[in-house]
Amino acid sequence: MRREPRPIADLVGRAIDPACRRRGFASSELVTLWPELVGAEVAEGSRPEKLVWPRRRGEAGEGEPATLMVSSDGPTALILTHAGPQLVERLNAFLGWRAIARIRVEQNFRPPPPPPARRRTRPLAPEEAAAVTARADGIADGGLRQAVERLGRAVLSSGPAPLVPHVRPNPASPSSPPARAANPLSPAHRGVPT
Repeated sequence: MRREPRPIADLVGRAIDPACRRRGFASSELVTLWPELVGAEVAEGSRPEKLVWPRRRGEAGEGEPATLMVSSDGPTALILTHAGPQLVERLNAFLGWRAIARIRVEQNFRPPPPPPARRRTRPLAPEEAAAVTARADGIADGGLRQAVERLGRAVLSSGPAPLVPHVRPNPASPSSPPARAANPLSPAHRGVPT
């Protein structure tokens, strides 16, 4: 029996629910839907860290609302402080009950690191392309052979260009290029045998 594809959000929510519970959140929704709840601009510079619930219970069995701890950068902390009461109302409306009494902002937010830059690729030299094809020729399965060739081309094109062996001109040959000036950094110039 084949399963239907599922949204990744369904899987992520279940995966991070235990971690969210340890931080006082009943579920991961407040964390995963933070950008929709507070707005993209505020969410870019902040994230909810934990809910701190009071130790004492209210009278008649009612629980007192919690304090939402939010990690933020400087400019976003100002916005969160100013718009705190409106955000508390919006978050409580989302949760469906008065779960949050106030927002406490801590200015220690570090945004996630940017994704690594894509490596630049270079065109393959004809010898490299031929070598990749030759190495994959022994694979009988056509699909696998093509995949191995694509992988080989990708690996080679992301690395440095191949070294071209230096051909020393023969001074006796009339077709040799003109002699270049001696390189003072070459081993031969420093007296090191080559």
